[in-house]
Amino acid sequence: MAYEIRKMEVQDAASIIEHKKLVTAENPDTLATAIENKTITIEEEEATIKSLGPNDLGIVAVDGNTVIGMLNLRQDHRKKFEHIGQFGISLQRAYTGSGTGTKMVDQAIDFARNNEKIEKVILTVFANNPGAIKLYKRLGFEEEATLKNQVKLTDGYTDLVYMANFLK
Repeated sequence: MAYEIRKMEVQDAASIIEHKKLVTAENPDTLATAIENKTITIEEEEATIKSLGPNDLGIVAVDGNTVIGMLNLRQDHRKKFEHIGQFGISLQRAYTGSGTGTKMVDQAIDFARNNEKIEKVILTVFANNPGAIKLYKRLGFEEEATLKNQVKLTDGYTDLVYMANFLK
């Protein structure tokens, strides 16, 4: 499959919204997104993209003009936590196993490693998503904490796992 990974642009907003809807529907028990709670307008998505600061990274994987994956890494702006960047990633099911997710996380790690403020990259992942946990471990992340039954699913609960990669 032909795709490109690049920085998010404001004109990606509509495609990002469609991507979020699709991956939320595809992964109802392994992904939590704001789109589950309310409709996101193009203007709101554009504002989110515009809000990315110099120590943040927003990238998309695109197949033609269609967003098929996205990753947001945001630096924590609180003084005692400004050395931390947290990211979230989503990838449409048709593209899993293609190396796209690995490339996106690699780009986030490279960005953080070359950023003078970010020293540690963190993420949360549902414990019922062993494929993602395996990927993150392969890329240098370690489990730091598990919050028991933190995520309420359609049928039951799952744990929320905190993972981190201390880069410096």
